Amino acid sequence: MLLNWVERAAMNNAVRAAHQHHREASWFRRLAGGALSGQHVLEVGCGRGVGVEVLLDRLDAGRVTAFDLDPTMVESARRRLYRRPDAACSVSVGDVCEIEQPDGGFDAVVDFGIIHHAPEWQTGVREIARTLRPGGLLLFEEVPRWMLNTRAMRTLTVHPRDNRFEADEFAEELARHGLHGTGRFERHLGGFLFVGAARKTG
Repeated sequence: MLLNWVERAAMNNAVRAAHQHHREASWFRRLAGGALSGQHVLEVGCGRGVGVEVLLDRLDAGRVTAFDLDPTMVESARRRLYRRPDAACSVSVGDVCEIEQPDGGFDAVVDFGIIHHAPEWQTGVREIARTLRPGGLLLFEEVPRWMLNTRAMRTLTVHPRDNRFEADEFAEELARHGLHGTGRFERHLGGFLFVGAARKTG
């Protein structure tokens, strides 16, 4: 589901970018047990490309493949990343519920708060699991159902209203697809986000 103008403003600004580069990068580095040095990483829902920068510059990914449902955001990401070599990153239009990548093609997948935007989010989880190699790592931050059901979120955003999840339900769905948590969820920003990591068995 595409963002409305309120969500675009909230997600695409200097404060949000700084937060991703510093706090969110540190969360993911800790959850990953270190950097993603040299790994091929898939970012689902890349927006204007800040997450790609974080993965390359803060988590030391070797290469980042990224996509977003919104062609406008993809063009913005390409402009942001144009000085990066083609070998380091690529950005395209895509859907987390139908990822056009081969089975087991990635060492890690990163979700900077995208899955809760998908009406059929379970399909997105299944697709992420499919694209991870055995032993590969999913790093995620997500918004729980209770937050999406607050008056402010219901008034200002266009998130799907049905079939949402709390952290434990998200973990259960991950496990159904062979993605098992590496520790307890972390809750940040007053519980607005839950953050975690899961590794693919096999």
